[in-house]
Amino acid sequence: MALPKKNMLDLKIPLISLGVFIGIGLIVWWFRHIMYFYLFTGIGFLDFGTRVLVHYYPKIRQFLRLCLQLLLGSFLLFWLGLVIGVNFQFPEIFFDAYEGVVTGALIQLVVARLILPFFLGNAFCSRACWTGFFFEMTNTKKQDKSKNVPRSKIIAWTYLISLVCISLFVAFLWNPAADIETRKWWIIGENLFIISVGFILTFFVGSRAYCRILCPFITISGLISPLSLFKITPINTDNCTNCKKCDDNCPMLIDVNTYVINKKRINDNTCILCERCISSCKHNVLKLSAKTKNN
Repeated sequence: MALPKKNMLDLKIPLISLGVFIGIGLIVWWFRHIMYFYLFTGIGFLDFGTRVLVHYYPKIRQFLRLCLQLLLGSFLLFWLGLVIGVNFQFPEIFFDAYEGVVTGALIQLVVARLILPFFLGNAFCSRACWTGFFFEMTNTKKQDKSKNVPRSKIIAWTYLISLVCISLFVAFLWNPAADIETRKWWIIGENLFIISVGFILTFFVGSRAYCRILCPFITISGLISPLSLFKITPINTDNCTNCKKCDDNCPMLIDVNTYVINKKRINDNTCILCERCISSCKHNVLKLSAKTKNN
């Protein structure tokens, strides 16, 4: 029996997302190893299942998203990172390059920051990033807009370039990628550094401060995310009561309400598609959807 038209349309995002991950898995398998096909296909099916469940149980949207983020983040950090020794942090790109190898960091850059943003923007940050999960779970209070420090391109690119220079210098003196045990300790150190800096910054400049202001991966994917096929889109603007709960619940401190008033898709390059603005709206004003001729 064919599904109702409404359900078929609602499956568009899950099916496209699944297709993208399977396609990425096939490409990386061709260049690297079949395990990457299993990895990305598995992520694709998990995302597919989560999005289908959200369609039928929208009230647990955030619970399902956080469960997915915890599952994927834990797998990437604890199993692939601390057990296998795969480092996904930005400096590892240059450590690996110095050794002439390709591992998790470069694969994350290409897949999550150069390919995925054309379809789902910075969605990796809200569905797989373990540091992002930590920041979100440790900052559950209502967002304080007075602390909002906008993402500065100068600060973001200065931090990224500084990381590149420091990474090359460290790789030249003593490359952590040369030894598996050293690499594992470096993984622990890098993640503790990011969590510590982000935790401190949050008190001074607001929610997910490291992600919003410094993260080198968002600096890169943010160049592409404005071109994303899927974005948070106002669909029932007449229902908006201007309560601004969408603003209060945005972990990236985006002025969602202004986009709603102007009937524009959220085009902020720091949007991580966490869909908390959608969950917070009782009037179904917002929806994650593809670009159409009307928006």
